[in-house]
Amino acid sequence: MRQISNIQLFALIVAFEIGSTTLFALGSGAKRDAWIVVLVSFVLSFILLWVYTQIPRYHTMKNFAEILNDCLGVILAKPLIFLYSMYFLSQTTHNFYEFGALIKMTALPETPLLVILYIFIVVMVYILHKGIEVIARSIEIFLPYLFFFLLAAYFLNMISGEFEILNLLPILGEGIQPILAEIPIVVSFPFGEMVVFLTIWHYVKKQEFIRKTTYIAVTVSTFLLLIANIVFIGVLGSELTGSSEIPLLETMLSVHVAMIFTNLDAIGVFIMFIGGFYKTAIHFYGFSLMFTWLFNKSNSKWIIIIFGLALPIISILRFDNLDDQRWKGMEGGVYSILLYALLPLLILLIIKVKKKHNK
Repeated sequence: MRQISNIQLFALIVAFEIGSTTLFALGSGAKRDAWIVVLVSFVLSFILLWVYTQIPRYHTMKNFAEILNDCLGVILAKPLIFLYSMYFLSQTTHNFYEFGALIKMTALPETPLLVILYIFIVVMVYILHKGIEVIARSIEIFLPYLFFFLLAAYFLNMISGEFEILNLLPILGEGIQPILAEIPIVVSFPFGEMVVFLTIWHYVKKQEFIRKTTYIAVTVSTFLLLIANIVFIGVLGSELTGSSEIPLLETMLSVHVAMIFTNLDAIGVFIMFIGGFYKTAIHFYGFSLMFTWLFNKSNSKWIIIIFGLALPIISILRFDNLDDQRWKGMEGGVYSILLYALLPLLILLIIKVKKKHNK
């Protein structure tokens, strides 16, 4: 069976968590306290991550479909496998459309969106067709560059003269209620999206280090997201950050250091490309695996090819524009909570009860 190392798992999780999240000010409804929302959501997400990483400990090297079949039986497992596959496909189209629309807006304004989407899906299908280890190796190569460009961008923003620490004050100026209102949203995106890794755990060589690797990777990702929020608010202010379509690019365009480092929108486009590509790829791979397992098959290559070639058309038919895409991303709250929180917790409880009963 194809396998990935824990370092490669770390790279996949970091790229996935950063994904498109640097394009937004997470928790912007809390205005200047958005960074507190990210911090509290990160702490709460450890509960979800513990559940996600506990499930494979009871079924080492078994895939998610096999785990569902073992603990629920085939009759109950099949509908859940289908439900998760559709959820991952929905997330794929959501990320894929956003990724293509932002590239068109920032780098290729004269190119039709469908052409951009097909160029990227051909590359994505080729990589996914080669298997999980190829995805892992490629992001292992790109991750140091992603780190470098993110940290360089944040550093240059802080020394450019546009950064105002007063924009972050006063802390808790509007009370704790706005923070509490934003926490469920941020727990769901990006931390709850880690549920897709339930389809990938069985590929990891050293199963005993999955939880440690996951916690470290999510901690590193959160650190970068915290800095992003602080930089966005410090440079743009809380009001402009909340209303800006792409705050990352807004801050990049504001950089002017000694008239040498200016208009660093190219860095922003690179960050968008790497994050959006791999987040979409991992969700699509999760869908392909679940849909393949639904029919008791083991080879997902044909699913990847068929649905991959249809993905640009599905995405364009689903969304009218970027505003519509972002609105539809917020509409399935209860459905999302069921899949990323309630069902994994229920599955874990059933596994524990069955293990105890068998003993």
